[in-house]
Amino acid sequence: MRGLAVAAAVFMAAPLAAQEPATAAERARFHHIHLNVTDVDRSVAFYRDTFGALPIEFRGVADALFTERSFILLNEVEDAPDGSQASGIWHFGWGGVDLPNQYRWLVSRGVDIHTPIYRLGRGHVIYVNGPDREMIEVNTMGHHRFAHVHLFAADVNETAAWYERHFGLPARRTAEGNPRPVGEGAAFASWEDFHREHRAWANAFRADNVNFIVYNLPDYEPVAPWWPENAAPLLETQPQRERAIDHFAFSYRDIEPVFERLQAAGVEIVEPITYRPELDMRSFFVMGPDKVAVEIVEAKPIPEGVWD
Repeated sequence: MRGLAVAAAVFMAAPLAAQEPATAAERARFHHIHLNVTDVDRSVAFYRDTFGALPIEFRGVADALFTERSFILLNEVEDAPDGSQASGIWHFGWGGVDLPNQYRWLVSRGVDIHTPIYRLGRGHVIYVNGPDREMIEVNTMGHHRFAHVHLFAADVNETAAWYERHFGLPARRTAEGNPRPVGEGAAFASWEDFHREHRAWANAFRADNVNFIVYNLPDYEPVAPWWPENAAPLLETQPQRERAIDHFAFSYRDIEPVFERLQAAGVEIVEPITYRPELDMRSFFVMGPDKVAVEIVEAKPIPEGVWD
């Protein structure tokens, strides 16, 4: 695999642009990423021992993990979930400091390496597989914290703008400042020409300390430099639910007005407000761009809400 996710570090290192959300949507808080796993104990041990996540009992009812300012929630399933990178959530990731030594440590512990260490600018990148083949990135960031979620999108600007409109999370770039690089009237005749200089058509937004990096679908040939050389182009994202990485969630103190606002805005409601006894939590789901379902949970912002 050639230089995977080359522009990611640029987005994660750069400060957010000073701009106000385009709408009056209340700003969402990042709450959790939710995994489907075949063995909860194995997954808890992996994220504890590999990334320093803290095993907890979420709301006193479910085994889970805490990662400084967010949760990893685990849904145990009988059959191995689909861990392929063919959906709107490509992977999620942590920062690292001394990645050459960290890489040797990961190998010594028998961690499943998806993509061996390679250089990215002044730092390095590693991709590993979690216990159910969920892809995890580690890249040089000067810390060891949970840092980002990486998305695929048919239109990177529209996907980022959707989260800005509905969740108050400012897109890092506007459509005018980040036009599609290839096509009629575009600056580059082909994706191959574009990738020689720019590597990826991307946008981003941020929720609390978690960066969301949005890449265009690698739906063309020759494949992008950050997509496996032997892999077929990804022509369309598959539904995210029931995959190894099932979904991510934002939180609000009161979700009733959020539900009403999103419904009035025409956002597709996948599941209405429901009390979920397995997590002792109320939430609802909406369908985001690129077949990514987003959960909205009722909870105080982290870290305040951790102590409930």
